[in-house]
Amino acid sequence: MHYRHAFHAGNFADVFKHVLLVGLIEALNRKDKPWCYLDTHAGAGSYDLVSEDADRTGEWREGIGRLRHEASMPPMVARYLDLVGWFGDGAEPRADLKHSRVYPGSPALAARLRRDGDRLVCCERVADIAAQLRAHVPEAQLHVRDGYEAHALLPPREKRGLVLVDPPFESRSEFDAAGDFLVQAAQRFAGGIHALWYPLKNRHEAERFVRRARRDCARPSLNCTLETGAPGEGQMRGCGLLVINPPFGFVDEAKTVLAWLAPRLAQGPRPVWSAEPSS
Repeated sequence: MHYRHAFHAGNFADVFKHVLLVGLIEALNRKDKPWCYLDTHAGAGSYDLVSEDADRTGEWREGIGRLRHEASMPPMVARYLDLVGWFGDGAEPRADLKHSRVYPGSPALAARLRRDGDRLVCCERVADIAAQLRAHVPEAQLHVRDGYEAHALLPPREKRGLVLVDPPFESRSEFDAAGDFLVQAAQRFAGGIHALWYPLKNRHEAERFVRRARRDCARPSLNCTLETGAPGEGQMRGCGLLVINPPFGFVDEAKTVLAWLAPRLAQGPRPVWSAEPSS
């Protein structure tokens, strides 16, 4: 069965990934020059949190449902919450704001940060999901193709931008495929920011992937992780985002954000986070 993100939209992994993504795009926006955003595994672009699929797992309640605006929150988190449009107390979707609570996927967040002249390019290989993406994010250039072929679209004509690699990790070979793509993409678009999300289920496999990617990309990098401390086996309790060519100042911003997020997304007594730049 093909991975369906509707079951997981807005969960702790989405919050972790999307807060950092917002920070990376905001860094691009500090300069007037246009950028290109390339999403290799774009998904549907928007998810209804009161749908049957989302309600079946309820994962959003342990993610976006935990957050609210606070006076002392990091600016990156506040910007993310504004873009998502989340102003409730987290108990249930706010009916007075929208008939159904809609959580934006990565392409939709990028679209909301896009300026005149910036460009969105998305790959989604499943035709019916691609049709949803076309409806939800019409400003994106859509390619109905395997995201691991997207290196052919690089480098972008803008010569600056961000490549987000967010695979479903459906197969045992996914880390190898993701690593191969990341190395090719970094070679073709050496000056671009590349961000790859990965699950932390098998720590040995994840650490091997990070070591290999850092070695073969041969660029400055930042590896961010968040573990919720949830008990039990067989579920995803943590995830990571490996960033190649992190923007200036992003390392310190990421540390501040993860230190704030970890206790709020905790599902056990010992949540753990890290933000480790390459040596």
